[in-house]
Amino acid sequence: MPAPQKLPSPADVPVSGITRRITILDVARRAGLSRSATAYALRDDHNASKATRERVQRIAQELGYRPDPVLSQLMSHLHSGQPKGYAGKIAFINPDPKRDFARTRPALHAIFKDATSRARVLGYELEEFWLHEPGRCPQRLARILLARNIRGIILSGVETRGTVLDFPWEQFASVRLGYSVREPALTRVVPHHYQNTMLALQQVWAAGYRRPGLLTLRRQDDAMVRLHIAAFLAYQDTLPPESRAGLMSGDSMEPEKIRAWFDEQRPDVILTTNYPARLHFAEAGIRVPQDVALVSLLRWDEQAGMAGVRPRVERLGTVAVNLLVSKLQHDERGIPDHCITVEMEGSWTEGPSMPRPAKTTKSAAKAKSRRPLR
Repeated sequence: MPAPQKLPSPADVPVSGITRRITILDVARRAGLSRSATAYALRDDHNASKATRERVQRIAQELGYRPDPVLSQLMSHLHSGQPKGYAGKIAFINPDPKRDFARTRPALHAIFKDATSRARVLGYELEEFWLHEPGRCPQRLARILLARNIRGIILSGVETRGTVLDFPWEQFASVRLGYSVREPALTRVVPHHYQNTMLALQQVWAAGYRRPGLLTLRRQDDAMVRLHIAAFLAYQDTLPPESRAGLMSGDSMEPEKIRAWFDEQRPDVILTTNYPARLHFAEAGIRVPQDVALVSLLRWDEQAGMAGVRPRVERLGTVAVNLLVSKLQHDERGIPDHCITVEMEGSWTEGPSMPRPAKTTKSAAKAKSRRPLR
């Protein structure tokens, strides 16, 4: 009997002069499996054995198969029984040892609300999970998510910077928030602390202030990888010597330490990341704005009367969801080869804590004609 003729690969069969798209049915035929079994294997679903998953995925790669994101979303909708427009669920994972950490931190809570709203617009539902739920290890949480067909994760921040998390990331599309989680090196969405500090310094200089100082709480700035300090020192390098007030970064804000630093450095405006800085100044006998102008580098809506930079953290949720949905549609799972960081720039807000124009002093007048380099 003559040998059977070898059939051409589906990728070699042109349609109207154009190489047609490889479908899941092509992969199933090559693998000798049903369409449903092939779909399980391509999704890395545990309903298919590991050997079958590896073989089918290898065949798909050889054929050049790429899932159709529109069809994938449609099939997810058809099998979910949800109303039209529903695309699935996204997990918002709180990895901090404290159950309510993501809910009680104003910035993270604002991000969660924004992410929830954006997810709904795109057809997804956001659900929060606590990584340290008693009796639940990371591997078990992963199995729960997979069983519920949740393939996307937004990883919240933690209180301790440098945290390393063990989780089967290879099975999920993931985006992390902030700098506190060091590993895994997932795509990251953060406020642009460096640029926001530069924005504040440019605003105070334009207002006529000529001796800016910086006051930070060390643990707060450590959580933001000292980007405020880095920007402040870089900007100072462009100033004349008489405009270079020192910075104060301590573990606590004792009134006597603040007063001693203020008397030594004599800043005419102080930039700070510390929320209750105005109260600390009052305890130190320093009046705002009579004795010194005050600018917040993390200016929240409830800080009435405070000039500063709104970091716009409430918009980070939208950015995180947009990135995650794109990953889901392109089947980008696991830890990427190269970590991408997306930075959100803040916006300047005027306030009576920094009056305009600034009062001119002798030292200010001397430095006024010397503009810092841009």
